[in-house]
Amino acid sequence: MRVSFTVVGDPVPKARARTVRKGGRTWSFTPKKVTMWEKVVKEEASKYFPEPFNGPVALALAFYMKRPKSRKKDNYVMTTPDLDNLEKAVLDGLNGIAYGDDKQVVVKNAVKRYVITGVPRVEVVVSALLNQVRLEGFLNR
Repeated sequence: MRVSFTVVGDPVPKARARTVRKGGRTWSFTPKKVTMWEKVVKEEASKYFPEPFNGPVALALAFYMKRPKSRKKDNYVMTTPDLDNLEKAVLDGLNGIAYGDDKQVVVKNAVKRYVITGVPRVEVVVSALLNQVRLEGFLNR
């Protein structure tokens, strides 16, 4: 089984948890921008998943980011944010919706490109691997 959907908006990378000390107490929190992005991902994904996949899953992510004027000829984003941080925010947003936990993701394919047509977004494909023996076609994007 394969589920595809698009999350519209500027992709937000997962940032380190912030730690605050005040009055002898210490606590950590995730930055609000990251929390909001994960919520957007979760809300969009919930439209396509009546229940989470149980077994191993493959995940394909295509991040489309705004193109600065200085990068008119580039197709791929070779600057920040890092691809792995962008992936982590989406993986965490899909927890409990597409799969029980992101440890179920056993295959991942991701690309970070500039928007050519349309708006900034993330295109997501989640494939259940329970009955799938081969990954042919999955890694070709």
